[in-house]
Amino acid sequence: MINVYLCKRKDSNSWYMRWTDPDTNREKWESTKTKIRRDAERVQRSTEKELNEGTYFKRSTVSWDDFRDRYETEVGVGLAGKTQQKIRTVFNYVETHIAPKRLMNVNETNISKMVKALREAGLEEITIKNSLGHLKAVLEWGKTQKLIGKVPDFPKFKRARNKKAMRGRPITKEELERMIAAIPTVIKYPGKSEASQKRKAEIVASWEFYLWGLWWSGLRLEESLNLFWDKEDDCICLNLDGEYPMFQIRAEAEKGNKDRLLPMTPEFYEFLDQVPEDERTGPVFNPQAMRRHKDRMLSTSVSNVVADIGEKANVMVGDKGKKDKETGERKPRYASAHDLRRAFGFRWSRRVKAFELKELMRHENIATTQEYYLEENAQDTARSIWDACGAGLRNKTRNNPKTGDNQEDEASHKVLPSKK
Repeated sequence: MINVYLCKRKDSNSWYMRWTDPDTNREKWESTKTKIRRDAERVQRSTEKELNEGTYFKRSTVSWDDFRDRYETEVGVGLAGKTQQKIRTVFNYVETHIAPKRLMNVNETNISKMVKALREAGLEEITIKNSLGHLKAVLEWGKTQKLIGKVPDFPKFKRARNKKAMRGRPITKEELERMIAAIPTVIKYPGKSEASQKRKAEIVASWEFYLWGLWWSGLRLEESLNLFWDKEDDCICLNLDGEYPMFQIRAEAEKGNKDRLLPMTPEFYEFLDQVPEDERTGPVFNPQAMRRHKDRMLSTSVSNVVADIGEKANVMVGDKGKKDKETGERKPRYASAHDLRRAFGFRWSRRVKAFELKELMRHENIATTQEYYLEENAQDTARSIWDACGAGLRNKTRNNPKTGDNQEDEASHKVLPSKK
């Protein structure tokens, strides 16, 4: 047992605590920061208890910059690319709204102030909640490294939904065709010469092929750019040798981080079958940049172009989009590459069972499949049932608020057959 004693020092009026460190067998001194013995005894008892329970920790003097550097170089490098990006974003939130000089400045009060600032900036509750989840995990690591003694208490989010809502929605084929038609207006290739026009046509064709490919394949954007005709390391390749065409996915190339062999839809196979044999080499999708580059376009650049096409085609999929740089007002959310994947998932959710859809969508957990696609099906099924009964989306005769009459029985008799 560690015993903590109170004593005075000649060079100070405050009471000090003294104990022997069992690990180093050295004597340690620490000020109680008070001249009053009763208060000093309270600190002494608390410190002695923490020392014996193994929860004692001296206030951290670690700088925030050193802490961030350690986490990014010791932990962050081993995480997935997107996770690293999210953590960098969270660190930037902390530096913008808290501006801590030391790690201990990231406390309950400052975290609460940061949450308020993020709300005022227009971030959704679920986004803020997820960001704080990353920050809490980072601070938990700091505790394991003895950089802080206690992880701050984080605010609770009563308004944040546990269930994630789709940011966009499944687009229709007509909306996709509008996006295809808008490609030439988004791709602005300089020059009016015959060679320039030919080059622009090639670029436009590469984007048309890409959007149709997303529509028929259901691939995520990064998966689509990592899809190859030939077998390559760290990629997704086409396996057309078996009884049915398949995707051969290596762990490094896919969100689930597992080596997998997954099914391909007949529609996508027929789409690929239209590609001439001599062109079936290298990446399946290679959307071209407006300027010639030695390397392929980055996934972020491809994502931005698809979003520009969706905006140009005026395909709105939600209310909360990016802020307008000029007005500062939030614009509607326009169709993105992921909305084509949503459309794929919705189409196939009407044709296959839940566990089969999970495989098609390459979800890690079937709960994800059910959450995003099967509940949407419930609405669609209800609509079909009511339409089949000739009642439309809603029976307007039920519980008429103007008359106060409940016509439920009358409406029911119009739908249900007589027992006679």
